[in-house]
This record gives sequence, C-alpha cells and structure tokens, in this order.
Amino acid sequence: MSKKARSSSSFKSLEKQSEQVTFRKNEHILIVSSPYPRATLSTALLSTAILRSNRSFHITFAHPHLNVKEINNIRKTHPNSAVIAVGIEVVGTERLKKGTSYPVFIGGMFHSKHNESPSIGAASDVAAAAYILAKEKFKVNDKALQLAAAGTLIHNTSNMTAKGASRRVIALAEKGGLLKERKGFKLFGSNFLPVISALLYSTFPYLKGISGVQERCEHILEEANIPISKRRGPITSLDTKEAQRLTSQLIPNLDSTAIPGVLGQDFAFPTESEESPLHFLSGIKALSQSAWSRWDLGASVAVWMGDRARTLRSFIDSHMAHTRDVIGGMQNLASSLGNTTSEGSDLDRVMTIPLVGTHESVLPDVARIALQSYLVNRDGFVMLTTEACTEVAWESKKVSLYQVTKAMGSLGLVSVPTSASSLKLETTSSSDQRTIADALSSLGGSRA
Repeated sequence: MSKKARSSSSFKSLEKQSEQVTFRKNEHILIVSSPYPRATLSTALLSTAILRSNRSFHITFAHPHLNVKEINNIRKTHPNSAVIAVGIEVVGTERLKKGTSYPVFIGGMFHSKHNESPSIGAASDVAAAAYILAKEKFKVNDKALQLAAAGTLIHNTSNMTAKGASRRVIALAEKGGLLKERKGFKLFGSNFLPVISALLYSTFPYLKGISGVQERCEHILEEANIPISKRRGPITSLDTKEAQRLTSQLIPNLDSTAIPGVLGQDFAFPTESEESPLHFLSGIKALSQSAWSRWDLGASVAVWMGDRARTLRSFIDSHMAHTRDVIGGMQNLASSLGNTTSEGSDLDRVMTIPLVGTHESVLPDVARIALQSYLVNRDGFVMLTTEACTEVAWESKKVSLYQVTKAMGSLGLVSVPTSASSLKLETTSSSDQRTIADALSSLGGSRA
C-alpha cells in the first residue's frame, strides 16, 4: 500500500484478518515492538495473552521504520520463532521473502503493496488489532482489554475521536468496568504525590515559572488557602472548594499550551489502586513518554503487564529522577539561549542550542518543552548539541518522524527516535551539525 495510513478498521474485519494467522503448536514467539506508547502497551497486551497460553516468547524493541533487509535479518536470526511486528512501518519497495518466520504485522504500514500480508489493522488501531489477535489465538482476560483501551486512548486522546474497532474496544472496557471517563487534574502524581510535588516536578506538561521553583509552588498553595495538612496529601484528596481555589490560583499562571495537560478529560482504570501511578491514563502517558526518552522500554512493558512490586517502584523512581533532570536541563537551556545560531532560508528555520553538561536522556523533553513554550520557533526545528550527541526535534504536526529519519539517512547518519517528534544523532561534529541544519531547513512543512 502507499505511505498513507489506512482508515480505521472494523472489529469484524480485524477478526477476519486474525483468523488467517496461524501459529504452530509450542512455537516460540518473538515480538518486535516499536517504541511508540501505543505499541508498547499492545506488546504488553500480547505478552500477557501469550503467557496465559503457556507459550514461550521474547520481546525486542526496534526502530519504528524498518526496511525489508532489516526485517529479513531479524527472521534469519530467529528462524524457529514466529515473528509478530507491532507498530512497525515497512519502508522501501523491496519484497519480503516468503518462508519460515514470515512476520505478522500488527498496526503496520507499508510502502509497497507486496508486503501487506499477513497484516492486521493500521497504526490508528494497533491496540485493537493486538487485542483481537490475542483473543483469537491466545488466552485473554480483563487485563488484556484494559491494556487495549489504554493503547487506544493514548493514541486517540479521546473516546470521541476513536473509530471502528478502536471505539468498540473502549466501549467494551467501559461496559466491563475497566475504564471510566473523568475530568479534573491530570498532572502526574495528582493521585499519589504531595500537592507541592505534583506542581514542582511537572514536566508533562512543563509549568513555566512553576516547575522546579519551590517558592512559587508554595506561594500558589498559600494563595489558594490549602491547609498545611492537605499539602502532604495528593491533589485528589482536596475537597471541591479546595480544588477550585487551587485551579483559580494556578490557571492564570499557566501558558495556554499547558492548560490542557493540567486540567480536562482523562480516564481512570478502576481495577488499579486509586493511589497507583497507573490509575489514570494521564499517568500512563507521562510514564510511557519518559520511558521512551530513556529507552527504558523493557521496564515499561513489565509494568504494563502487571509487575507492581520492585519493577514498578524502580520505574517510578527513574521517572521522577528524569523529571528532575529535565527541569535542570530547562535551566541550562535558559542560560544557553543567548548562544544560539540559526540556519536556513527562513528566519530561525533551524535553531541550534548548545547544552553543555546536560544528559542526553533529557534532551527530547527539553526540546519538546522549548517548542511547546514558544522558547524557539514552532514552525522550525530545534537542534540541541551536547558533548555526546545531537538531538533534533520539531512540532509533531509539522513533519513525520519518517521524513526526518529518511533525511538523516541520506546524509549517512544513523538516528535513534526518542519520541514521535525527535531523534538522536551520534555526532558532535560542527560540520555534521551544519549539514544536518541544511537538510532540515529543506524539509517541507507538511507531513507525508
């Protein structure tokens, strides 16, 4: 098929596609997952179903865009495994070789009509497709349906925008008491961190002038007349009037771009503890994004699958350490903005900012915040340079990850995606950075 994604599939059509897939008895299964949150949640879903079927499996994470040679190499390395590719875009027009371990693509996208079969669903309904395949070929439980709903909503952001099979999955989860729509605070930790910590360490979204500034957070709580005893508890423990006062003090101090991430529609998973970091969809979204930035994808899948002991504690600790590092990175960014350079025919088309002493794992979030907060031109690209690497980021609706990956590949540079709209390049050469800036400035402003 073409580069254009297919429209959402119906539940019945995905069932028919799943029926055509066969796995040999006791065949080992290899799941090759994209790092996209919707794909890692779908991978966790499949893994729980495979485990319940007493089958052996292994998970590996790959670039979301693989060419045919790379896919054939995976098959060659695992000749005795059934390969399930989740959320992988197959680039190029070369034909996949038939034979053993021919992959099953879930939520895939193809640049050639030769490589469409067997495939189930498109990127927009990868979680629904994973659930239906798991239901048809393995053993599913409520956990699988809950993960399918989370993977669907993390991509669609609203139950109203979901269509076809994706909307059916959401409806099934709601009917089964696994999902409940809510409105209110969406800050990470709003149900388990002290109120001041939820404000102080917020990076999804970043609260300009508030995140990382304890005095400012304390002042907001004072002005909102939040009792000292309530400040030690989470935002969800505030009564209606206290929450309204906090909202009244907080909203005027926020950029308009941050408000939807602070308050609004969210979803709760009733089977998760009310104090769990995974109780709200907004919490899962924040955790999944930071896990991608840190490439801590294996731990994220283990947590999605149900590891609520040591792995979850370590995972949350890593996330909180990451948010503190991001806030430190933003402070470095503020002091570095005076040392920027611009490349390209348009003013500030590519803004290059040196960030000495900033760890590479925080660069995707620092770049995201810089774009969302209008610290750099949102119509262009931002390139953050450190002693270890170069990070390129852009506004997510501007160009696709594939377009930028392809442009970097044409320069002979290997890139690692760090979010849906950023990638890392293992180069610190100033000449390479100028070449990168030239290539970025030539990219069009619309998605392929």
